[in-house]
Formats: sequence, structure tokens, C-alpha cells
Amino acid sequence: MMDDVERLELLLMMHWDIRPTRIQALSTGHTNKTYRVDYGSRAAVLRVSWPGKPAEQVRREASMLDRLGSSPQLPTLPRFQSTVNAQPCAQVDDGSWLHLFEHIEGTPGLPADAEPAIVDAMYTLARLHAAMATMSASVSDPLAWLNERYARVSARPAPPLPAILLEHYDLLLRRIGMHFAAAAAWIRGPASWLHGDYHAGNLLFANGTVTGVLDFDDVGQGAHWLEAAFALFALSRDATHDDRFTFDVRLWDAGLRAYAAIQPDDASDMMHLKRDALVDLFCADQSLIHLEAAQRGLWMPGPGMGFLACWRQLLASPPPIPVL
Repeated sequence: MMDDVERLELLLMMHWDIRPTRIQALSTGHTNKTYRVDYGSRAAVLRVSWPGKPAEQVRREASMLDRLGSSPQLPTLPRFQSTVNAQPCAQVDDGSWLHLFEHIEGTPGLPADAEPAIVDAMYTLARLHAAMATMSASVSDPLAWLNERYARVSARPAPPLPAILLEHYDLLLRRIGMHFAAAAAWIRGPASWLHGDYHAGNLLFANGTVTGVLDFDDVGQGAHWLEAAFALFALSRDATHDDRFTFDVRLWDAGLRAYAAIQPDDASDMMHLKRDALVDLFCADQSLIHLEAAQRGLWMPGPGMGFLACWRQLLASPPPIPVL
């Protein structure tokens, strides 16, 4: 029986005519697996999706990267290496999609000196949003990408979870729905294209600056400033505590100033005024991301990943006042 490396070697030969000299598993999120592939004097990154990933999601990512690739204001973005059949990707028998990307220099995750890296990450997000704003959106709802994820998770059965979490699963989903319904009264648009998962693990850094933005696998549509707020929480969070969501306010403020310097908008004032409500929206989104991965059988909750902190934050926070 072939092991994983032998199978990947065969797939690389079949679809890209590449005979690798080394395949190294990389740190990944909950949905895709990625590997560094060395061959000759070159390197690439192979991404293997979860089985059954929708073809429309694959096409959306490819279209976004194609349109953003010509922007001179952005750091390096993923570039597909075409298959032997001149396709941007390949699909295998279990429904997984394979993408081979050109290697981008840099290290994922925030460096030890976090503040300048967060500032540069938010400069980068502002430029990314500016480039995405030139593309026509197909929705008007500034909460579209959140509501779509909530609908997907709510429509499926609860995933396998520890009994202590399953006990509150229905309550958590109701609470998330209440937060989204209440936010619809004060979140304003316009809706534009978004990265959808902007955090340090999807950024490459060198000398404190962003060298690459990865994983456009979950692009969606909604309010740019709302994604900026979520990015600030993701970049300034303290994931070592599981009892409740915590973040560094000073780093959050520094990142917001950087974003507003390039994308000036009076929404930055609202982001300060509504920060507590934004924390709950961020925790709702994080909970849904993890629950959707668990529903697909790709992940089980555990300590130290931020999921439990967001779950507990939502249950401990006062429920939002219903909008009449």
C-alpha cells in the first residue's frame, strides 16, 4: 500500500510531470493540507483540498488571483503552476483538488517583534481591499460572507463534539444568529470582495514586512472595514487563554491606524465605539469556521487554538438586544 508521500509523488508526476527530490508537510489550517515540494533547484507548494470541495469555490479563487496578480501595490500572491494539460489545478478520485503554487519567500506567522509586522499587515490589507474594490460585487449585504457561512453550518447536523460543547450547541447557533441579526442594523456597506481568512498564518513575513499573502480559498463579499476589524482581532489575539477571548488593545489600535492611513473612512470611529460588539461578531465567525471544518470531518476542537475562547466568549456575553 502506498504511503502519503508515495501517493503525492505519483500525483506530481501524473499532473505536473515533476519528480520531487523531497516532499515536506507544512503547517496548515483546518481545511487544506500543504507540502513544500523540492525538485532540482526549484521549490513549489502543493495544496491538497478536502474531498468534495465545490468546483465553484475553486473557480472563484482562481479568478480572484488572476485579477489581483497585476496589482503592483501588493506583495507576492500565490501563482498557479499549470498542469501538463494547461489547467490551473487537478482533481483526484476522492474529490480533492490539487494546486501547485510557485514558492514565495518568507515565514508564516507574526515575528517576535509583533507591532511593526501587524502595522505592515494592515497596510497590506488596505491595499488588497483597494484592489478588490475595483471588482464588481454581486451582493449588497455587508454581512454576506458571514450569513452564508452561518446558513451552511445551521443546515448541517451538529459535528462530533465533546459532550460539554454539544450541550450548548443549539444555544450557540441561536446566539450567533442573534448577533448577526442585531449587527444588520448598524453594519453598513458597500459590499465588496474580501480575502475571507486574513490572519498571521496566511501571511509570509521577512524582516517584519509582509512578503506574501496566501490562501484566497475562502474569498467572499461583505464590508471591507468589518474584515479589517476581524483581521485586527486575529493579529492581536492571545490564543494561549481558552476561558475567554482576549486581545492586545494597543496592537489593535496601531493596526487600525495603519489601515485607516491608506483606507480613510469614518467607519474607524465606529470600530472603536462598537468594539465589544465586533468582538462577538469575530468570535461568531471563528466558531463557525471551526464548526464547518468539524462538520466536514477535518478537525476536532482542542485547547490552545482560539476556538474554545470564542465559544465561551459568545456564551458568556450578554445576548444582543433584538432589533424591532
